[in-house]
Formats: sequence, C-alpha cells, structure tokens
Amino acid sequence: MRMKSSVQNYNGVPALFIDGNPLPGFAYITYRTYNARYEDFAGLGCRLFSMPVFFGTQTINETSQIPPMAPGIFDSDTPDYSLFDADVDKILAARPDAWIFPRVNMSLPKQWEDEHPEECCDFGFFERRRACFSSDLWAEETKRLLGLFIDHVENAPYREHIVGYQLAGGNTEEWFPFDMRGSVGRRSAEAFERYCREKNLAGTEEELQAFYSEMTARRIMEFSAFAKEKTERRLVIGCFYGYTMECTNPGSAHHALRWILECPDVDFICSPVSYAKTRPVGMDHACMLPVDSLKHHGKLYFAENDTRTHLSEAPNELPAYNTPVWFGPDPEKSCEIIRMHFSRALTHGHAMWWFDMWGGWYDDDRYRSLLEQCREIFEEALAEDRTSRAETAVFIDERAYAKEPCCRTLPYGIRQTLGYLGAPYDIYLIDDYAAVRDRYKAFIFLKPAETELLTEAAADAGRRGLLLDGSWENITAAEIRSFCRDRGVHIWCDSDTVVHGCGRYLFVHSGDNDAPVLNIPDGMSLIPLFEDAKMSRLYRIDMK
Repeated sequence: MRMKSSVQNYNGVPALFIDGNPLPGFAYITYRTYNARYEDFAGLGCRLFSMPVFFGTQTINETSQIPPMAPGIFDSDTPDYSLFDADVDKILAARPDAWIFPRVNMSLPKQWEDEHPEECCDFGFFERRRACFSSDLWAEETKRLLGLFIDHVENAPYREHIVGYQLAGGNTEEWFPFDMRGSVGRRSAEAFERYCREKNLAGTEEELQAFYSEMTARRIMEFSAFAKEKTERRLVIGCFYGYTMECTNPGSAHHALRWILECPDVDFICSPVSYAKTRPVGMDHACMLPVDSLKHHGKLYFAENDTRTHLSEAPNELPAYNTPVWFGPDPEKSCEIIRMHFSRALTHGHAMWWFDMWGGWYDDDRYRSLLEQCREIFEEALAEDRTSRAETAVFIDERAYAKEPCCRTLPYGIRQTLGYLGAPYDIYLIDDYAAVRDRYKAFIFLKPAETELLTEAAADAGRRGLLLDGSWENITAAEIRSFCRDRGVHIWCDSDTVVHGCGRYLFVHSGDNDAPVLNIPDGMSLIPLFEDAKMSRLYRIDMK
C-alpha cells in the first residue's frame, strides 16, 4: 500500500493528514541546502521538511537578478537529478522518518526561452524577456518536465517520504508574471481576443486586467491537475497565490484566487507573512491572503515564516538585498517576532514553515529552544478545537483591483489598523459572505472600488456593516473598536493591542513599554504557555 497524504478538516480547521493521521504543519526549508540546519530542526522535533528544486539555472527574481540558487535539472538534454537526490538524503540522514514536500520551481531553462522568443513576454528586465503565461507551448513544455521529475521521484528509493509538491513558477517563484505587468505578450493578446469573443466582452482595460489574473490562476490549476494525475491523486499539491491584501497592483495577476479555491486539485496555498513596515515588533504581521476563505473552502494555508533574526545577513552585494527588510532585530525582539509568527498560525488554524533562507538564521540556542517550545505547543494544539474566536469579519472583492480609478492602497494599509483592534477578526473574499455571515456580529467591507458583490453585502449587513473606501484611509483602530463594541463584539483589550484567538488559545502582542488591560470574561482564567504563572481574570501585563 502506497503512502497517501491529504488535507482534511480537523477540529475546526483544515489539516495535513498522512496515511489517515494528522500531522502538525510545522516545517523547515532553506534555499542553500549546503548550509541547511536539518539536524537542528530535526532535533527540536520537526518532521516535516521542504526543499528547493529548479528545472533551469535561472534567477528566481527578474527584478533583483539574484544569482541562481542551484543548477537546474533540465539544463541539458540529459536530466541531472543528483543534487535533488543528495538533498533528500541529507534530510533523511537528519531525520530518517521525515516527510518532504519539495518546492518545485518549474521555470524553464534559459535555452528554451531563448529559442522561443514568440512565447515570451514583450517586456522584461535588464533586456531579458521570460516566458508568457498565455503560451500553450510553454505550458506543455512545463508539464513535460514536471512529468519527468515526478516519474523520477516515483521510482526513487525515497519515494514514500515525498508527501506532496509545491508547484512554483513565475517571478520570485510566487506566480507573479515575469514582466510584473500581467504577462503581456503576443500569446496573451491572442488569448485575450479569444477570451473576449467567447464571453462577448468589449475588450476593455478592466477586462484585460481581470484576464491576466484568471490566466495565471488557470495555469496553476492546469499544472496542479497534471501533478494530481501523475501521482494518482495520492499526494497533496499546493502553490503560492492570491496575495489579495499585499499585492494590490493588477499587474501582479494575483486576483483570481476564487477560481483556485474551487479547484479540487489544489490542496494548500502559501504566502509569506506580510512585509509591511519591515515587520517591527509592536504591530500585527498580517497574512497576505484572505486566510479564512481558504479555511472555508477546505484549503490548508501554509504561512512562509521567513522570520529575520539578528543572524540574518545579506546574501550578496546587490542593492535589493541590502535594505532593512533583510535584517532582523536584536535577539530579544527576534524571539518576540518568532512568537508572533508562530502564534498567528496557532490561533488562525493554519500551517507554517520556517524559511531559513540563506541558512543559519536560527542558529542560536535561544531560537532553537523557543522553536522547540513552539513545536510542542503546536503539536498539543492539533488535538484541540481551533475554531476562530473572531466575532468580526472583514471582506474584500479581488475584482476591484482591475478597476480604475480605485484606492488600491486601502486593503494594504488598513491591516495595520485592524491589527490594533484589541479583538480577533477573520478575513474573507466577498464571494463567501452569504455562507458565513451568520457567524459574526460585525462586518467590515473594504472597498478599493465599486463592485456589485460588495455593495449588495454591505446593504444586507445594514447597521452591522462598516463600508470603508478611500475616504476612510485615516480611520483609527479606536473608531473601529467602538463600532465593533456597539455591535456586541467582545473587546479583549481597550487599547491598540494585537489580539488573536481560537478555541482556548489567546495571543496578545503590544509595543515597547505598553501595559494593556485584558478584559477576561467571567469564569475564564489565562495560563501563559511560555511561562509558569497563572493569570487572574483581569490581568495587567508588562508587554515590553
């Protein structure tokens, strides 16, 4: 009997199952496998690992031109799987019972793109044009190479350790178009013409922007269906996509998540933690995705915790990698951010991997000890009810980003304000409003531009709904908190404090020298998971 993995609802949230048993979604990955800390993470109890795989020796980021991470498997006519095999062996040497889901960068070798300029985008960076997502020839070649790779794994001695595949591609492996303009090219023009003819559309700019996102989503679904078929539907398949709250520019082509949520071939969806304000302590580090729509549709969300620490260093001299976002704070604050990223996954009911990007970011006993504690808490929580405690729901319509004019910065910025609500909130695509509205007491509708679904939902919510457009960009957390309290929402903290919660878990995070007062309901007490002392019903906490 072959090993089988799946995503199933478990104690209120989607979870990863292997051979019928739930597995904590707590994983490790590094780009530089020669500098990996597999032994460290195996030692703290981690069993789930990912690893990078590259079809071609190309940069992963066209805008920064970071050098290739590793040689490509298909750079020549004879595939070379030796590096991949060796990397699997490294993980298994550190943890013989490891489960592995490779991150498969399916970008084609440079030679193929050079030989097929008509299948590439019209625009590029540094005079280098890359494949256009609308190219059928590109898609067929991608599937051919993916098939060869899966066949190799399926016939390898380690095949029973491979639990699934993360299908990566496009710019930064995250299914951004290589031109960062939507994937503009001859093949897109031809496909858009057919698209308009089939749907009887006028061919407006709004329709074109919507087409770019839909094309990207459909390619992801196509590749996922192919991988499912190649693995006889035994293994989970996932991807980066749907950065609805982070990447508001229509050129990102990330605004057709609703299609992927309905796709039976995609089991998990991933994104990094938001990079807003370079992730300081004292503010919420929000999800890029409307994570509660993923949960509603039975998809597992994997957060990429590429958490910077005091050990994070620039990998090269390129300007793009010598900016503040690449460097972490001192060890004490780094530990607080690790706690935040872990606790967000715990209280929002999703999985995570620790992305030790260049290797050694967590190579400190303080980090290892904390991560071991996090893993133990996460494993214990797997058997607990992890249903959200939120009584407030936030909604966004991804279709709005294709419209002009619109306030695209509203969803990105409002997350920082919502993070200080002093109470948990859930966030959805507007498509799910009717299905989930009875769970909540208050509704916040984000309106970058007018859409029919947003307007209808806001009217249905009546006085329980707050519709925020560009004129509300300066609304304060206190104003939103007052609105929610008046609708019967329990406010855990009356000051600007980050509060997340699910089941019997509560996470509280505040800024330097703040001492928030928690409003604990009658009959409830708080027991700190990272301490031994027991809290009283009303507890003033030193949150330094």
